[in-house]
Amino acid sequence: MNPLPAHLHDAVRVNWHITSWCNYSCEYCPVVVFHQRSKTGQAQPHAFDYYPVSEWLRKFRELPFRQIHLTVSGGEPFLDRQNFHALLGGFSAMENLHLTVITNGFWDPAHYADVDKSRMSLVVTFHPRETPLESFLNNLRRIRSSGFRIGMINFVLAPENMDAMEETLWRLEGEGFFVNVSSMMPAGVYSSRSQRTELELDLIERYNTPCDNYFKLVQPRTRGSLCFYPAMTYYLLFDGSIQVACMDGTAQNLFTDGIPALPREAVPCPYECCIGCSDMYRGLVSHPRVETPLAFFDNDQYVAEVRKSRDEHHLASDRSRFSVRAMLQHAEPGELVSIELPPQPLPEEPLFGFNDHPKIVARSRDRISISGWAASRKEGAPVQEIRIKVDGRDVGVIRDFFDRPDVAKSYGRLDFLKSGWRGMVYLPTLSHGEYELIPHAFDARGNYAALAASHISIVD
Repeated sequence: MNPLPAHLHDAVRVNWHITSWCNYSCEYCPVVVFHQRSKTGQAQPHAFDYYPVSEWLRKFRELPFRQIHLTVSGGEPFLDRQNFHALLGGFSAMENLHLTVITNGFWDPAHYADVDKSRMSLVVTFHPRETPLESFLNNLRRIRSSGFRIGMINFVLAPENMDAMEETLWRLEGEGFFVNVSSMMPAGVYSSRSQRTELELDLIERYNTPCDNYFKLVQPRTRGSLCFYPAMTYYLLFDGSIQVACMDGTAQNLFTDGIPALPREAVPCPYECCIGCSDMYRGLVSHPRVETPLAFFDNDQYVAEVRKSRDEHHLASDRSRFSVRAMLQHAEPGELVSIELPPQPLPEEPLFGFNDHPKIVARSRDRISISGWAASRKEGAPVQEIRIKVDGRDVGVIRDFFDRPDVAKSYGRLDFLKSGWRGMVYLPTLSHGEYELIPHAFDARGNYAALAASHISIVD
């Protein structure tokens, strides 16, 4: 038994996904985008569609902890200007609450001039395809001058952002902002992506800590490893659902059922590997890569650790411990594929596969998730891309594939292993009614085939 240290018992971390609204449409983001509330008043993925600000504030005041470390994320939390102003005002009166807001910084800080910001910190993410660097920098200056504390600037190493990284870091850090160079996790249109370019590996190695690189790139198996993260943390969603972090099946409604009990001791990790955030794997009890004493590991601690690592990397004569290539080379092997006998017979079609989503309900211009698998009868001619059409219009292309051991086993073909595809696409403007989304698979030799369609119902 590994009890949570006594000095942490009176504190809790709450990660609140407040909304899926966003004014940006980044290809590498997993968030569904809603730009406005439903005209009919139907609840959308936003906390204030489900409960008013006063009720959210009441529930936070009732949390039985002397310290609350709250992180608010979206979407873009600042989009609902009126309600978010009221929320921040209410939080500022709670002396036991320390607030971090994750934002893209595209809002007017003057609207929050009367809000006490002394226990508030921002993490502002720069998206080069959405706003020019000069405009972003000007708004950062305005936000900082208005009294907001900017803990860090997050820069995502997505393929389309790579060329802007060096200038961004030089300009922003020259103005006193800390830039976190974030290795992109598979998400959005890149949900199947697993390969990284040489430039990407170089940047990750230079600007991130060996600990973060190990867990984010190597993704070691953590299932069954004892971890304190669930003993300290809740996940809260926009609809009031709250659960013990990582513990699927503990979710209940904050407003009708209260909060589930935290285990207050280290529990076995339920996932094959830790799902990614820097404060999560630092809750592991006895992993050799985790050297930080157990704490709530806030942004200040993270920034200090990264700065120290960058200095050590710059000064080290032997940089082998920083090498991400060495980490990847010595990574644990993935699942071994054993062929089932007798294998399932191949379909007659040159290309074939499966669509995981036979029915989809969405609004016009929504962002939706899709996935499946696709394979080619011909050896040496793997599927190279999946093109998505809706109502006859191209809406997206997926070119990265992930392992599907089940498909390889079923058909007795090891070359079917990299057959899984998944991603997110934006629907075009569609009136109410029924439509078809059709994935088309293309191989290296120009062959193509339509996979099973998704039937889409467009609602308000």
